[in-house]
Amino acid sequence: MINELKNKFTELGIEEGDTIFVSSDVTLLLYDSLRRKQKITLDDIINILQDIIGHNGNLIFPTYNWDFCKGKTFDYSKTISKTGSLTQRALDRIDFKRTKHPIYSFVVWGKDQDYLTSLNYKDSFGADSIFGWFEKVQAKNLIINVSYQHSATFVHFLEERNNVNYRFIKDFTAQYTDENGNTSVQTYSMFVRYLDKEVITTIDPMHEVFVKNGAVKETKFVNSYLRLLDMKKAYELVEYNIKYENSDKLAIIKELEVAN
Repeated sequence: MINELKNKFTELGIEEGDTIFVSSDVTLLLYDSLRRKQKITLDDIINILQDIIGHNGNLIFPTYNWDFCKGKTFDYSKTISKTGSLTQRALDRIDFKRTKHPIYSFVVWGKDQDYLTSLNYKDSFGADSIFGWFEKVQAKNLIINVSYQHSATFVHFLEERNNVNYRFIKDFTAQYTDENGNTSVQTYSMFVRYLDKEVITTIDPMHEVFVKNGAVKETKFVNSYLRLLDMKKAYELVEYNIKYENSDKLAIIKELEVAN
């Protein structure tokens, strides 16, 4: 079953030297492997991807945690990931290293590990953030059993770049314990939604656009759905949508309209 999964990843288009950003809920995938008595572990999934892309690629997982926004201390070495079991396993491994941002941190393995973990930008979705870097290096987003709505955080980067009128920059200040164990008060920012404007951001309707424009490939592994999203193409399509198509319709749906 491990070889089958590896074949599925390569069938999607994951290649040596790729930068792969993984968004995942692997519960069903792991369950199916147990049901078939061909157990796949979290480490197996990570190892398969490393084997395909090699040391000239980059393997990146989100290790987001929003407690800093509530005034809680971010501890570089101890604060857990709130984006799934696979991301936490990568965070716990010694071959991965965490980036510095206390809200939107990532763990990185591969050729650009030192560069990415040296960055110390303050704005979650600024041009100098990893979300901006994904576009520059033409990263690919491997999506395992999650919707775009629960994985496409890059939309907020594009909203900020286009200065949408339903979000604003907000500072958050709390204690920050760095990789050396030093604690200080730090301030980081995020492009947050105006609560009184009653809008939500939804990206799922863009799937047909992604398919039509060759931005995504899909396959199935037992009962799990796998997608590989070309992030540069996706950025272009979503940004066009923000600028010209919807400003308050396709990607932005009023809560009142949803309720009706």
